[in-house]
Amino acid sequence: MLSFGKLALLLLAVSLQEAAASLSSGCGKVSGTSSGTKSMTVNGKMRQYILQLPANYNATTGYKLIFGYHWRDGTMNNVAPGYYGLRDLARETAIFVAPQGLNNGWANNGGEDLTFTDQMLDYITSNACVDKDQIFSTGWSYGGAMTFELACSRPSMAAKHVFKAVAVIAGAQLSGCDGGTTPIPYLGIHGVVDSVLPISLGRGLRDRFLQLNGCASKNAPEPAGGSGTHIKSTPQGRRPEPVVGTWGNLELLHPAGFERAERQQQQQRINDIQDNYHNLFHHSDNNSRWW
Repeated sequence: MLSFGKLALLLLAVSLQEAAASLSSGCGKVSGTSSGTKSMTVNGKMRQYILQLPANYNATTGYKLIFGYHWRDGTMNNVAPGYYGLRDLARETAIFVAPQGLNNGWANNGGEDLTFTDQMLDYITSNACVDKDQIFSTGWSYGGAMTFELACSRPSMAAKHVFKAVAVIAGAQLSGCDGGTTPIPYLGIHGVVDSVLPISLGRGLRDRFLQLNGCASKNAPEPAGGSGTHIKSTPQGRRPEPVVGTWGNLELLHPAGFERAERQQQQQRINDIQDNYHNLFHHSDNNSRWW
């Protein structure tokens, strides 16, 4: 019979093995990569993205990896360096990626944007130290659509386990949904009076993961248009993965996006979004969080 001391040592050894297994092959490569604009060829096309390492980057520390996809007619430079406010929240504890879409969008024709994401992941995890259990994606509008595609095709519980959780802001199914049969922690944020991508489209995305995550109800309260408020709903399900629906009066997010919201002194709305990011990524499971 094992003594308590031996049992504790055994559990510690297993824990250390699991922690080591989650580290990417880029760990320990002091000169593996650096911050800046990167280029690669994907299906014969030149693609670019911005990579941002923490200021205090240590090649032996496994960092969270967060993708931020831009909106239609936006660019990677619009997302970097703020990354939807997440970089400030991370406080130099995460690696950030801002990919550039073809024609400033994410049509994902033939899965080419999914292949682009896979190649970015391969490069980054091979040349930087990433905690492979802490990879996330977010995006607004078209970027939200691409993030939804990643929720469908690359959830961490699927065969190609990649993304731990996603946050879709004012999105729709515009980039496809390859798969879409596996649970994943999901945050949906949508404006009730959005005239470009109506809230019904956001509800549809949300409801898919309500079902996959075993949540009992698709009903969620919504604020009145023009009220300047938001309501957060966290449905209870049979699985540990949360689906958080924030259905707020965020109509300024279309058509002008985050930049206009900030210029028009709507910072509180951006702060509300950041709070919901934090809550989802903090509670994505009992063992891990974004920060």
